[in-house]
Amino acid sequence: MGLPSPEQLAELSGKIEEQGRLCHGVWGKFSSVMKSLMLKLGPMAAQTGVTKAVSAVGVTSGLQIASVGGVGLTLAPIGAALSPWIGAAMVATQAGKIFDLYDLRDDALKSAKSPVLYGCHCGKCAKNIQYIIDKKERNVALVAVGVGTLGVSAILKGFHSLGKKVYSAAKGETRPKEQVSRDLVDSARGGCTAAMGVVFLLSGSWSLTGPRDAETMATAVAIMTSSDGWEKLKSNW
Repeated sequence: MGLPSPEQLAELSGKIEEQGRLCHGVWGKFSSVMKSLMLKLGPMAAQTGVTKAVSAVGVTSGLQIASVGGVGLTLAPIGAALSPWIGAAMVATQAGKIFDLYDLRDDALKSAKSPVLYGCHCGKCAKNIQYIIDKKERNVALVAVGVGTLGVSAILKGFHSLGKKVYSAAKGETRPKEQVSRDLVDSARGGCTAAMGVVFLLSGSWSLTGPRDAETMATAVAIMTSSDGWEKLKSNW
């Protein structure tokens, strides 16, 4: 099926907002959240080997957070709260059409008065999505050039990228790709369904008629509900 519908993402947004209140904005690490989600999905998970490996790790049934008055508060892990949504979204009949980055960008540019599907209210989504599109198209162009230059362009790109990383680290700057990834996760967590759609789109392969993959769905949700989820998103484009 296609991406989760805007209505489904709006429902997920509410659940994420609730989780944010429960954890006081202190989100877990991506790996831990992902393990929790996959464990709770259980038989619904397509990769049974992943589920077994998670079981072997032993994910706890509760999460200890800051104590109040000397009493530790134990909250249900994110997986327990959000995996039912994944299960429902996987079998829902309302899925909408398959979208790509161009469609999501165009939706993000629309005003509230127009027939918006995947919307944006942070004002950043369209620009961030366009950056990803430009980055992907530049990379494709470099691959095409590299075919005719025996890969020289790719080698030069690698040196150039490394140089920019070193320079940014020395200056203490946040590189554009990192900033865009952080912004998209923040926007998704804040309820922009356009940004949420991008996260889902970049978390795996989607088709109009194929089944939804539990691990892909869990990856997208874990990206939006973890402190370092932006790193996973950044690695996917």
